[in-house]
Amino acid sequence: PFVALVDQLPEMRRASEKDAGVEYRMGLVQKHGYVYLTGFDPTIRLSVIEPDMIADIFGRTHVQDYRKPSDMEQFFKPLIGLHNLLVSEEAEHERAQKILNPAFHFIKLQSMISIIVEQTIKAINELLLLSSQHKVVDLQSELNALTLTIISSSAFGKGFETIANAKQIVCLAFTEVLEAIEYRTIRMINHIPLISQLPY
Repeated sequence: PFVALVDQLPEMRRASEKDAGVEYRMGLVQKHGYVYLTGFDPTIRLSVIEPDMIADIFGRTHVQDYRKPSDMEQFFKPLIGLHNLLVSEEAEHERAQKILNPAFHFIKLQSMISIIVEQTIKAINELLLLSSQHKVVDLQSELNALTLTIISSSAFGKGFETIANAKQIVCLAFTEVLEAIEYRTIRMINHIPLISQLPY
């Protein structure tokens, strides 16, 4: 579906504004199959949605054959930094993986099940309470809150309950950073060197 110069940017933007990004991608899959090319700036991207190919890409046997997108760093750096498993490459990636592997050993994961279940039950009860009061629920922020609560409870032994409004503050900050990244990405601000240095 490659289109010269403007690529699929107008279509992607319209889909994003209608909150139909997944439907747009599924339409491309129906037209072109599970592997297709798209353009989103001066570069052409290969999109792979075929499970076996994804397993090959993320598997350990061919890790040296695949590189992360060059602009991935500028999208994720404001949100999670540079020294982590998602953004780093080669030696740095291996270092981060070695640090994280013990935490994800199956025995450690088993000990986290009770935390995950407890926090999920609390989140479900809060959602049921909100729905019984006929309040509008922002599911994305609620799921972000659940994820962050599970991570903080597992990593630090404490949830957000000990600090007043901590959950709302962290979730709001996380959502605002995501929205800023999306804004800069969709408008290609990150791709123009001079403009990318501006605050917005």
